[in-house]
Formats: sequence, structure tokens, C-alpha cells
Amino acid sequence: MDAVSLIRVHSRSSNDPRQPEWVLLKLTPPDQNRRVSGTSGLEPEDQALGDLTAPVGADAGTGLPLWRRVYVWVVFGILICGWPLAAFLAAPGSLSDQALHISAARESVYLNTGLMLWLMFFLVWSAQRAAERPLRAIGFEPPRLADPLIAAGFLVGANIILNALAWGMKGAGLVVPDLAMKALLPVTSTERITWVMLSISAGICEESCFRGFLLTQGRHLIPWTTPLVIASSLAFGAGHLYQGVAGGFLIFIYGVLFCWLRLWRGSLWPGIWAHIWQDTAAMVLGGWVGH
Repeated sequence: MDAVSLIRVHSRSSNDPRQPEWVLLKLTPPDQNRRVSGTSGLEPEDQALGDLTAPVGADAGTGLPLWRRVYVWVVFGILICGWPLAAFLAAPGSLSDQALHISAARESVYLNTGLMLWLMFFLVWSAQRAAERPLRAIGFEPPRLADPLIAAGFLVGANIILNALAWGMKGAGLVVPDLAMKALLPVTSTERITWVMLSISAGICEESCFRGFLLTQGRHLIPWTTPLVIASSLAFGAGHLYQGVAGGFLIFIYGVLFCWLRLWRGSLWPGIWAHIWQDTAAMVLGGWVGH
């Protein structure tokens, strides 16, 4: 039941501090039937979603200097449009040309890809700093022991779905090319070590960008999660068009599945584990495994 109280306070604008000012306050006690976690006042499932529970349409960092708010949205635009466009423009010609280019300069491709990934992560980190929000707000919840197990189960289910789609596409005459992916796989011991480091980088950086920042920041634009999932997955798939249009479509579907995992668990860590293991599995198996 709401309680209304009269509380006597000293007004800062009063010339005489001895003159009290009565203020009417409406005190609403917490609902005893509502489950809360910690001191945040959010239900556990709401707390896990972080900024996905922010008021829809409220600009990020309202009250912050204009340049900070502009910078946050510039980073959003770079990730949703700029990064896929840059990846597309950097791809040399046909898929066979790309395969030849990768084979001739594999270590250089690894280095450039790693630098690009960590540049993307830096943009996300700096945007969160500009908005005065921690990385936890985009899904970096404390890791849980169950995260690797959930990631393993997710990988099994996701690869069943993706391989079924690939089989259906081939049956319909849509060839899923793997020339570039085969050329990208490491050959030497040094390249294998670099590949593992690159897989870790991809897991952390891509999940932070596409399943973290884009989903949470996009909530300040539109009230629906589904368009955000589609938009972030399209950007994710477009950055992998070196695998061809059909390959990019499968990566888009993979992105949607990763978004589902992020929304289901309320944390980026299961997706990060799954992403790392997926890319590492491609090296171990010596071929394309769903990614």
C-alpha cells in the first residue's frame, strides 16, 4: 500500500537555515511478492539482460556532453555498416582470387585480422567509457562454471542446424564454397599457434561487438529485439563474405543463433566459449565446420 509522508527538510534556497520547509513525498515500499536479486531491485532474469532492460527510446547517456553521445552512435554506425563494408572492399576479386591471396600471405592476413578485431573491441570499450557504462552492461557478467558446458551443447545443436541448411542449399543447386576458408587454415606450427590466438581474439571481440554492444545500444533506437538480432547478424555475416554469398548466409544464421544464446543466458561468456571452440575446431578438423 502506498504511503504518503510529510518530511521536514532544510531548503538550500532558504536564506534562513532555521526555517524548515515541508515536502510531500510519496513512499512506495517494494513489492514483497517480487523476487529481487542483490540490491539492484531487478529480478534475476532482468538483471542478466543488462542494458536490454533500459527504457526503450531513451538516448544512451542522457545528460552527457553531446560529443560523448555522438561518439557512441558513431561507433554503432561503424560496427553495423562500416566494418562489413570495409571487409567487403578488402576482399580481392573472386573467391579463387581471395584464396590465392590468402595462401600467399597467410600470416599477414592473420595479423591484419587480429588488429581489426581488437580495434573493434577498443571502439566498443571506448564507447562504453564515453557513455559512462561498464562492459558488464553489454553482457560481460561474471563467468559461470556452466558456461563452457552450455557452449558445447550450443555448438552441437548449431552445427546440426547449419549443416542441415548447407545440405539443403547444395540440394537446391546453391554451392557453398570453401576455397577461401581452406586457404585460411594454418599449415605450419607457427600458424597454428597464431590461429589459436586469433580464435580467442575473434571470440572475445566479435561477441562483444555483435552480440553485446549492437544489441544493447540498439535498444535505445527501437523497442523490438528481433530487428536488432537481424541487423547485427547481417553485419556479422557481411563481414564473412570471403566465404561467398551462400557462406555469408550461413554465417548470418549462425549470428542469429549466437544472439539467441546471448539473450537466453544473459551473458556473453557462453557465446565467447562457443566461438573460440568453433574456430579452433576448424583448424583441428582441417576443414569448415559450420563457421
